[in-house]
Amino acid sequence: MKCIETITLRSLRKDNRQLVDELVRQFFTGKGPGLPASIKVYYHACVETDLSIHIHWEAEVQHPSEESALGQSLFYALKGLGRVSHSLWVEAVALE
Repeated sequence: MKCIETITLRSLRKDNRQLVDELVRQFFTGKGPGLPASIKVYYHACVETDLSIHIHWEAEVQHPSEESALGQSLFYALKGLGRVSHSLWVEAVALE
């Protein structure tokens, strides 16, 4: 089962982008057991201070019920930079 964990930050400062980039690099340094398939950072097309971190998981459980320790750590690390939201999404249908 595929899942995506999203952490969205609405910051007041544009220079927080560099901090977030470095933070994500520190938390995600490779692949292996217990690590996500990938982490991607997206920046809002028009609002320079908004960004979203997407953590892609290949879940082994049928119905994941809570955010990962990695996601929670990133969430708490970003709290001081602005308004943060954190959610977990499970893939329903794959359209290819």
